[in-house]
Parts: sequence; structure tokens; C-alpha cells
Amino acid sequence: MTDHAALQTFLKSIPLFELVQPEQLMDILRLLRPVTFEPGQVLFHEGEPGQAMWVLGPEVEVALSTTPNTPKAGGRPVVVAYARHGETIGEMALVDAGPRSATATVIMGGPAHQINAVDFAVLREGFNPSAYKVLRKICMDLCAKLRATDNRIVPPSGDVIAADPLEAKPLQSPAMLDEFPPFRALPQVVKLALAQKLKLVETDGVAAVFGEGAKGDAAYFLVEGEVTVGRSGKTLASIGKGAMFGMVAVIDNGGRSASCVTAGPAKLFKLEQEEFDLLFQTGNRFAYTMVDLVARQLVEHIRGANAMLPPPGQGPARPIRRPPDPKPKQPQIMDPVGAAAGEEELEVLPLYLEL
Repeated sequence: MTDHAALQTFLKSIPLFELVQPEQLMDILRLLRPVTFEPGQVLFHEGEPGQAMWVLGPEVEVALSTTPNTPKAGGRPVVVAYARHGETIGEMALVDAGPRSATATVIMGGPAHQINAVDFAVLREGFNPSAYKVLRKICMDLCAKLRATDNRIVPPSGDVIAADPLEAKPLQSPAMLDEFPPFRALPQVVKLALAQKLKLVETDGVAAVFGEGAKGDAAYFLVEGEVTVGRSGKTLASIGKGAMFGMVAVIDNGGRSASCVTAGPAKLFKLEQEEFDLLFQTGNRFAYTMVDLVARQLVEHIRGANAMLPPPGQGPARPIRRPPDPKPKQPQIMDPVGAAAGEEELEVLPLYLEL
């Protein structure tokens, strides 16, 4: 087996690249830069911008540590995880250049492969399928981490809240997409494909869109009306026209972390999971933009969640206290090019990216 073929086989075994088709792996292979780690080498420091990620080779071991901001810690770093052969570290740098949440120090040296964020960004900006399959896998991994962290901060009820399916009808024409402001800037060819996948849902009053604990089967786009979001019997937020919710469970095939209920008459577009998957598999830019948007949001929420959790062995998660806001803000308005236009801090961290 040639070195090239051996590297391709190795990549197939790495979870981060498992969604990438064999014929698309070449695009990822071109990004890999062979490097050799030395014991004691610091790959990145906590708080500095992310610029690269690494795939660890044989015998390599890297420690990830943080420095708790508590008097008890005394400014000493605490090892929170180890990464070894076949694992990846620093992949959040492929999503954005935000601050590293830990310091990575090489314990045992050896070969590795580096992917620079700027090189990955070229694939991403060209809507390359391999890049968005990697991003979707990152989303799935971050969803699992954030669900676990959220559950440590505020335990879920453990109940599955049933909601009768709302009637959904096909859109009468692609022109209806313009009723949802963030869709107006989409290219016409994207609108035509999207209009065939979306369905129209209308309610006359209070109606459950989906319940906490239920399997995620669709994402929703609120055209008119208001939707309240709740968990464990507690109302978390109110969202209005122009909001997207339910996308996380569609991307990672997970369960609903909160319940969403219309507060009165409402009009929504519904994108079922099967339809989203079909758009994604065929390279539709709308689906790619959704994955990009959710990846950015999840990274931010992970950083916020990590900041709330105490160091290992130092008690429960720190509570969030906010003064009451008489005028709730929009938790999330979707920008058609994938950036967050306005993001609300909820009392419980928004895996309510059901928002």
C-alpha cells in the first residue's frame, strides 16, 4: 500500500471525517500538513485564537488543561482531558477563530497531521461538500457535548412530552419564501429547490409545535406570530417573526431539548429532516448555510457552557442569574449568509438552539 493510500485509509477511520465519501477524501488529503511533535511542545494556549487542528499519529499523546479562575486553584492549570493516536484536537478552529478553551501540551511526541483553518476556509467558501460534511460532523459532536453540559447545569425533566402533528401543506409558489425575511436574499435557484421541500403550517391559536424529549423530525421558520420555548415546565424564551428553531435536532438526529408552542395564531414553514438531508446530500447551499450557522452557534454556546462549569471536583455548576427583562429580545434571527444577527442569552444555555 502506498503512503497516499495508507493515509486515506487512516482518514476513513477517524470519526471527524466519517461523513466524507471516499471519492471526496482527496479534498481533505490536500489540506493535511505532516508535522512532528516534541515532548513539552505547546500546540496552543488557552484564550488565544484558533488557527489549526491536528490528527494525532501513533504514540502521540496530548494533554488539554485549563486554569480555573478560583482562589482555591491558585492559578495552577488542571488537566481536563487527554488525546491520543487517531483522535483530533483543535477542530473548533475550523468553525471560527474564537479563543481556545484549553491549553494543549504534547506529552509523548511523534507524527501528526495539521489542517490550517485558512486552508479549510477556502473549501468552505467554495461550498465544497467535503468541508460541509466535516462541519456537520463537528456539529454532531458539539451537540452531544452541549447536551451533556446543559444537563449538568439544569437537569432535564426526563419526560417525553407528546404533541399531535400539526397539519402541513405544500407551498403554493416559491414567491411565498419572501414572506420569511431572511429567505429574500437567497439566490433564485436555491429558492426553487427549497420551496419544493418546505411545507406551510398555520395555527389558529395556542398549539404545540413539538414537545421536550421527542425525536427531532423537522426545523421551523416563523413567518408570523410568536412561539414560546420551555423546558421542565419553565418558560425560557419567546421568539417572533424571522426566527428559526428546531434545526439542531435535525442536524444531529437527536431529541428535542425543549418544547415549542405557538402563543396564538401563527404561520410557519416546516422543513422535515428527510428533506433537509436530501438538500444537504445534493449540495444545496441553503442546507450548507444552515450547517454553517448552527456550527458557529454551537461553538459559542460550548464556550459559554464551559465558562459556567466548575473545575473537576469543585462542586456543582454555577447558576446563571439575570435581572428580569420586561421586553424579551429575539433569541436568533437567521442571516441568509450564515452569520448570527442577534443572539439572546437565555437563563439556561440554548441548546434551545431549538432556537
